[in-house]
Amino acid sequence: MTPAKGYTEMKESGIEWLGKIPNNWCTIRVKYAFRIKKVIAGELGHTVLSVTQRGIKPKDMSEKGQFSLDYSKYQLVDSGDFIMNHMDLLTGWVDISCMNGVTSPDYRVFQSSNPEKYYPGFYRYVFQTCYQQRIFYGLGQGVSGFGRWRLPAEIFLNFYVPVPPYEIQSAIASYLDAQCAKIDEIITQAKASIEDYRQWKASIIYGAVTKGLDPNVEMKDSGVEFIGSIPAHWRITSLKRICQRIKDGSHFSPETTVDGFPYVTARDVHGKGIDYSQCRTVSEENFQNLVKTGCQPQSGDVLLVKDGATTGRVGMMTDDMPCVLLSSVAMLTPKDNVLSEYLMWLIESEVLQFQIRKSMAGSAMPRTTLTKLMAYYAIECPYQEQCMIAEYLDKECLHIDELIAKKESLIADLEIYKKSLIYEVVTGKRRVEDTNQMTIAILSPEIMRYRKALLMLRVLDLLGTGVRGRIQLQKCMFAAECLLNMPFHTQFIRYEHGPYDPDLPNIEEIINAKGWYTVLKGSPVSYQKGKQFEEGLREYMDTFSEIDLKLEKIVDFLRPMKTSQAERVATLLAAWNDFIIDGVSHPTDKEIIGEVVTNWTPNKANPQYSTWQDTLFKMREHRFVPKGSGVHTLQKEA
Repeated sequence: MTPAKGYTEMKESGIEWLGKIPNNWCTIRVKYAFRIKKVIAGELGHTVLSVTQRGIKPKDMSEKGQFSLDYSKYQLVDSGDFIMNHMDLLTGWVDISCMNGVTSPDYRVFQSSNPEKYYPGFYRYVFQTCYQQRIFYGLGQGVSGFGRWRLPAEIFLNFYVPVPPYEIQSAIASYLDAQCAKIDEIITQAKASIEDYRQWKASIIYGAVTKGLDPNVEMKDSGVEFIGSIPAHWRITSLKRICQRIKDGSHFSPETTVDGFPYVTARDVHGKGIDYSQCRTVSEENFQNLVKTGCQPQSGDVLLVKDGATTGRVGMMTDDMPCVLLSSVAMLTPKDNVLSEYLMWLIESEVLQFQIRKSMAGSAMPRTTLTKLMAYYAIECPYQEQCMIAEYLDKECLHIDELIAKKESLIADLEIYKKSLIYEVVTGKRRVEDTNQMTIAILSPEIMRYRKALLMLRVLDLLGTGVRGRIQLQKCMFAAECLLNMPFHTQFIRYEHGPYDPDLPNIEEIINAKGWYTVLKGSPVSYQKGKQFEEGLREYMDTFSEIDLKLEKIVDFLRPMKTSQAERVATLLAAWNDFIIDGVSHPTDKEIIGEVVTNWTPNKANPQYSTWQDTLFKMREHRFVPKGSGVHTLQKEA
């Protein structure tokens, strides 16, 4: 952490979990700042409250057996009280209730003894970071292996917490409320994007396995309502008729060992291949016994989770590693005229997934059976088409899976960053700056260049390992500054390959010097993540978290393009933006293209008019539309 992030004068707190704190802070035992209260309701009719990591929520009374419970024995909660699940220090939580009600007598209800001295909003984050950083867990008592790991009242009351000046407590709470809300919004949007990607993937798979890849093929009614029409030369059959074998794994759970043969369970099934390093293992004796009962899958077998929360998840054996299966996993060996990869995609499609869900309806436990599996409808098509469909889906779904993985990685990074931010702020390791300080920083050229380096770090991260040199990077940087109204005021020059920032090499020097990326000179210039990349990414999120999703969409649009395509997009964007800066709010395509062809550089006259127009159409389609922000581009000096 850089000194600028913290307070200039620090002192030892004498408390291990706090470490150094600012000189004007002190510490106090919880019992001198808070008091535990426990008042039993003695009557019904109160709102029943639950402690969740999404806040204090009214309990869903529609759950089975809820109405039969005697809530008169629950304890009263007033709005503004803290509720702590101190019985579970791993997944439990603490928060402030915003409503009156009752909660479990096993929970701990407490309140600030002097809210004008010990600001509840600040201590909410203090206590929550003690869960997130496993500080309370280290003080717990009980049997952790059975989830009974509690924080006794005596230990809690004697626990030391920081005491900043009251105005700082209030400022920290307001700052963290705002920052955490931004982070949570990005996470929510990222999760929504993941769901959109998954639906997109499902539609691609379903279309390929029910309609094929030839849009002009003759179709016929399949005779199955939820499948609809299929190519005329395909046929509806059952799963058992396209498989040599449909069998599940062991129906008893052998004792696991430290070393031995892999024992594949539902958690190990996800796509092609098995990650054996994560598998449990069994002894050779148990392995051989299970092999004799037919529990060993072979390369090419398709695996299907048939029991539990992940019922319907599909995988495929891609090697001959000696391993055995648990009964929660079924193995399907395709017939010789059925491609394993095609069978895998067929089962992953809604054709099979719909049937699995339908057959589980009303069941207490999610599961399907071998008998049901064998009877499920399947679609059979010529082997050559199976190969084409499998190849097509491998390629298309890999791309979507990569997009999902990036979103999941972003969510994980944000969750880690949020926890780190809360801890650093409530313990005084990071100072909450005031508005005047931020305004001065924004006007500083050095700070502007540093922030541009943070933006470059994230652009390179989003471009991934396939970044095609400085030109692609420059186009993304320009588009970000133009479309996101970044306050850099960069003077871009009209170069042959599009708008160019002459200061770009200096920005590269910053990311190189900070250890975020290693800049490798050559043709083209290449970039490798450095040892300090994660620290730089945290700084980026601290500065630009509110624009990150929009930046990701910009880079997603430009990333797959050839260099020449990206140049055209950036050049048109710059010319279009210049028109708006000059007061022409709605320039025509002819005006924009004419400006590029006649007033940029001579090489821009080479592509045909239709090529430029097609690019403009694609830009509008993806909302790549400028608003006149930034500085007007300048002609390159002769």
